Order: sequence, then C-alpha cells, then structure tokens
Amino acid sequence: MNSSTWDLEAEAYLRSVCEVQSANGHIGGFPSAFPSTIFEISWVLDTLFEAGFDKEDFLLADMRKLTVFLESNLKAQKGIVGFPLPDADDTAKTISTLRLLGWDKDVAPMLKAFEAEKSFITYRGERNASSSANCNILLCLLRVPEPAKYTMQIVKAVAFLSRFWMDNNGPDKWHTSVHYPMMLIAQAFMLFLKRWGKKELDNDQIPKSLISQDVPRTLLEILARTMALQQADGSWESKREVTAYAILTLAPLLSLPWVDFLKPEGIACMYRGKAYLEDNRNHWRDAERLWIEKTVYSSSNLCQAYCLAASKVVVPTAFMPQQVVDLFPAQLSKKVAKMSGFFSRVEPFSKAPQWKMQLSLLQCAPYATALKDARYMVIPPVENASDEKYQEYIPFTWIGCRDFLSTAIPGETLWQMMIVSMLGFQVDAYMETVVWEQYRDRLPDLKAFIRRLCTGSGTTGPRKRKNNGEIGGTPKKLLGSNGVPNGVLNGTTNGSTTHADGLEPDTLAEAEPDQPSIHTNGISAEEMLTRTVNFVLEHPKVLRSPHTLQAWLAHELQAYLLAHITHLEDVAELARSSENSKGPFTWDNPRTTFFDWVRTTSAEHTSCTYAFVFFLCLISDNGADIAGNVHQRYALEDACSHLATMCRQYNDFGSMARDQDERNLNSVNFPEFNLGMPTSNIVDEAGYEQKKKDLLTVAQYERRCLNRVVGELEDLLDTQTMERLRLFIQVTDFYGHIYVARDIGVRVGA
Repeated sequence: MNSSTWDLEAEAYLRSVCEVQSANGHIGGFPSAFPSTIFEISWVLDTLFEAGFDKEDFLLADMRKLTVFLESNLKAQKGIVGFPLPDADDTAKTISTLRLLGWDKDVAPMLKAFEAEKSFITYRGERNASSSANCNILLCLLRVPEPAKYTMQIVKAVAFLSRFWMDNNGPDKWHTSVHYPMMLIAQAFMLFLKRWGKKELDNDQIPKSLISQDVPRTLLEILARTMALQQADGSWESKREVTAYAILTLAPLLSLPWVDFLKPEGIACMYRGKAYLEDNRNHWRDAERLWIEKTVYSSSNLCQAYCLAASKVVVPTAFMPQQVVDLFPAQLSKKVAKMSGFFSRVEPFSKAPQWKMQLSLLQCAPYATALKDARYMVIPPVENASDEKYQEYIPFTWIGCRDFLSTAIPGETLWQMMIVSMLGFQVDAYMETVVWEQYRDRLPDLKAFIRRLCTGSGTTGPRKRKNNGEIGGTPKKLLGSNGVPNGVLNGTTNGSTTHADGLEPDTLAEAEPDQPSIHTNGISAEEMLTRTVNFVLEHPKVLRSPHTLQAWLAHELQAYLLAHITHLEDVAELARSSENSKGPFTWDNPRTTFFDWVRTTSAEHTSCTYAFVFFLCLISDNGADIAGNVHQRYALEDACSHLATMCRQYNDFGSMARDQDERNLNSVNFPEFNLGMPTSNIVDEAGYEQKKKDLLTVAQYERRCLNRVVGELEDLLDTQTMERLRLFIQVTDFYGHIYVARDIGVRVGA
C-alpha cells in the first residue's frame, strides 16, 4: 500500500501463500495485519480480569510468559505498541492489562502519540475518531494510581464519548455490533463516576453538566436499550459474543444507585443471557464475524474470552459514593413515581411494565434540566401566559415513545425535537397574547411580513449562513433573556438578528408610525418571528438537507405562522358571534366548513406539519431526500395531513373547558356539531357531552385514514426511515391521548 512501485517479490510471496493454502483446503482472504498477538493477548487478559478472574486462576508460568511478552514489547517500542503501526487500542489495553497484573507503566508516551484536540486517535493519520479507542484510553487513565494528574485528558475522552453517543448511538467503526461500544462506554463511565465520587480526580476541572447530565443520560440510555434488545431466547442478535457484550454491559450498570426499582428485572435479564451462553457452550470457539478491519473477521480467542467473562461476572455489591447517589435525589424518585402513575393511564403505556416506564422517566431528568435552561432560547417569557405544565411532559413524549417502540435514533435528534415541541407551545402563547395586542388591527400586514420572512424576500434579503459560522450575523453563543447561552447541547443559535452591524431586523412595510409597539423583554414581535423562522430554517441539519426538503419546510412553517394569524381573525369573529352566550356556544356564520378548517388552518396551527418536515431533515441520511419520487412525497404529505388533523381534534377534545373559558375557537364550535341534535340540547350539558363524543368519532376516522397511508409508506420507504417516522407519529398521537387525559396547554390570561 505504501510502495510507489510494484513489488514483484511481494506479489510472488502472496501468490505462493494463496496456492499453498488453497491446496490445503483453506479458502478465504488474506489478513490485512499479522501478527495479532498483542491484540489478542491484551484483549483476552483485560476482559477476563475485569470480569472477576484473578491471575491465580491461571498457571503461574503462563501468566509470567504473557506478562513478559507484553512488557518487553511495550519497552521495545518506547511505551506504545501495535502492528504494523502503533495504535491507541493495543497500547491502552496493554498498559491496562499490565496494571491489572501489578505492573505500573507510564501513560505519557501513549498520550503524546495519540492525544488530539478533542479526542484520542487510534493511529497517526486517522480521519475520524473511534469510540472504542477512546473508551480503552479512558479506562487506562482511570486505572493509573493517581488519575487526578490526567483529569483533563479524562474529561476530554468522556466529553467526546458523550457527544459521540448523543450524535450517533450506533456501532463503532471497528465493530459491526452496537453492543460492543455500549459495553465499553458503560464500563468506562461507571469507573469515571466512582473516581469522581471518591474525589480521586481533580473535580474542579470537570464540567458540572458532564457529571449531572451527559454521563447519567448516556448510561441510562445504554441500560434501557440493552434490556430492550434482548431476544426471546435470552440472546442479543442471536450471537454468542454479542450476548456476552450485553451481559458485561448490564453488570456494572445495575449497580447504579438510581435504578434499584429495576434490579430484579435487570438481573433476570442477565441470567437469561447467561443461560443462552451455557446452552451454546460447545460453540464458543465458533466465533461470529463481528470485527472490522479491511474486511469483517472473527477471533475464536476473543469470543471465548468474552463468553467466559460474561459467565463469571456478577453485579457489583459495593456501595457507590454518596456524590453519585445524590445526582438523582430522593424527591426525583417521588416525582418519577407520580408521573409514571399518570402515564400508566395513557395510551400506549397503559400496559407497559412499571419499571420500564420509570426507567424512561429517569432518562428524562437530564433532558428536563437542559430544556429548562433552554426554554427562552428563542422566545422570552410571556407575561400573560402561565401554567406551563407542558415542560414537564415534553421529554417523556420523546424518550418514552422511543423506548416503547425500541427505536434506534440519536439522542441529539430527540433533543432537537424537544426544542421544537417546546417552541410550539411558546409560539401559541405568544401569538395569543403579545401578537394579538400589537397587531389586532393590522393582521393582514403581519401576514405579509410572515410571507416575506419565510420566502427570504424581505428588505434585508434572504437568510444565509456567513463564512464564520454565524447566522445572519448572530453570534453562536448569544445569551438569552435569562442569561443562559442559547443553543444548549448543540451549539445552534436562536436565529435572532444582531444589531452589531447597524442593521435592524425586517419590519412591517405598512407599520403605522404613530402606533406604539408592545415588546416582550424589549424584543418586538417582528424580531421574535424572525428569531423563530431563523431557528427553524437556519438549523444546521436543515441547511444540509436537499433543496426540496428546505423548500417544503419553509412552506409548512409559513403555513403554520399564517394559521396562527388566521386563527386570531377567526377568534375575533367568533367573539362577535357568541358575545351573548354564557355556556357552550356555536360559531353561527363560519367563513368555511368544519372539514375544510380542521384540514387546513386548524391542522397547520398545531405545528405538526412543519415539525414533521423538520424531523425529516433531522433523520435524512447525509442530506439525502427521503422522498425520492412523487409517490413517496405525496404519501408523506397525506400522512402528515391526517396526523395533524387527528392531533388537532384530540387537542380540542382535551381543551374544551379552557377554550370555552377563554372564548377560543374549538372544533365543537362549528355548526356541524349541532346536526341531528335537538335545539334544546345544543347548549346544555347533554349536548356538550355529545359533541365531545362526536369529536372523538371524527378523530378515529382520521386515525383510520392515517393507518392506511402508513401501511402504504411501509412499501415505499426503507426500514430505518419507517421506524423513525413511526416514532414521530407515536409521539404526536401520544400528545393527543395526553390531552384526552389532561389539558397541558398554556393558559392565557385576559
């Protein structure tokens, strides 16, 4: 590979090997690296010792021979090992193994050779970092006698692994199974928490969010995913070695002090896996092809080592440091129990095991903290809006549904959708308060402003990302109104414009100069809308999406914002129609039919339609268009339309009482709901209940339409895309069921 000219001698050697081996009946490829002695010896010993084996369990002469071999190679190569090139994996494993055997080796040469700016590389010249290599280096550093000296390097590895798992919770580049990096991350992060809890690190150098959010979030997700992926026969992926990885993942995680409620199920899960391994003991040497080099390969030695380790390992019984226990205080456990009681009465969780729901809720805690910090990243608090119960529910809608469906999707995607979910509630409240106060007499002008904003045809020109990575001149770390940096977790901006260059945000062309403008925290409605639109359309994943998806998203976002203005107009007309009504009321002369309204203005008002396309941008593979032809695009839009309509109908069902109090337009205010009803019952309690039943009936009609379209999409889209679309549909449907059980909207004051 590194030769500038063809080497005839090398070719002759390879041909002779091929001929000799073929004559002996061996048919297969050439190894890309040989020998693999250090790799297999260090991996086998480290794996066995970590699982509870001791060097006294093996022949002394064998241990001495292997120890001398590893130590001499490390010394000969001046502190780093590997073949044909020194690599971080072999070096870290060798140092760790020698440490477990009682030999303390210097890690400085390893750090000098493999430490990069934001992570550790496997070998010099590597293009993208490996999660497994960073795990092995992290474990190596945490095992040294004085790990505090390497706190900065430890933090670097932990931060990289947290980010890796948040962005792409899939397999490592050196392995085909996701259970391999999950095992390594679980082992490394658990040891990191113990060292931190015992104050064996320089804790002042460790970011608080890394300890309180990133590490717990990662560990809990790995625990939930590992338990969810076990098959009926007790295995994982029907593979012996992968089953061993999963058992070795569960053992340390079940010692977390926050998961006592699921230990019986977790231990049972482990022992079902151990039973599978025992039943297949005769096949441990028949290793599956799991490891990736130039080709996919297997190692009989590694397979046997992992199976032995999994059969030996038990859940640690040592107490965790109190600092680790306090990461999830007792009051949080009470809140989890209370919320699980509520969600257990809501579909689809009414039949879910209690421990599984509690584990999902526990995973929500780090997201809830981050969401609270980010809640004003686009829209500041609205004075007349209160009772923001929705913030308590948003994380579980995504985490709970993901766990319920066992959807493999990065946490970063869920986080972005949590932000969009929160933004939907906030825009709703903002439109009904601040915007109504500012523009009630000039709503057509506001519609024109929104159209210019979403099409990029305003006076300031189209939105575009500057070369320095800023959006419209907005610094990436612009502080929100509460002093919290915007773009929590992903570094994206809030999309607002800056005045540093002397430019004001786009304003209404027809604004009346003598009319005062009402501001929220000093920010006008024009700028607030600009921030909202830029947050969505200038999102990095959106900008990497194909033009067709971006155009579709801009169209749906415009329809969403315009629907809010149309809704304000409808509510004003409704108020005139029902000003003398004290109980349930009817919109006597609506501008359109209920069918047309609920499929257009009302459905678009929910934010489901633009959120659907935004979600497609997040899950599109490397900027590819999910809709590859007109049939797929048409079916996707049809599914979205039925979903948004159904969502609105469930929403209206749950908010009937609030809408009546606030004189807000609801589906049941349309005269179609009076059809077939005696005049005397239209405004009484019996009529009110009948309208609720009728609303659910039409919602079920929309559900049947949605199911039909989803069935067709199953034949049109790939499996992974459909799995993720089903997650979006489940989340949206879940909100509907929540509204049936409890109104969680923002109550707007008079």
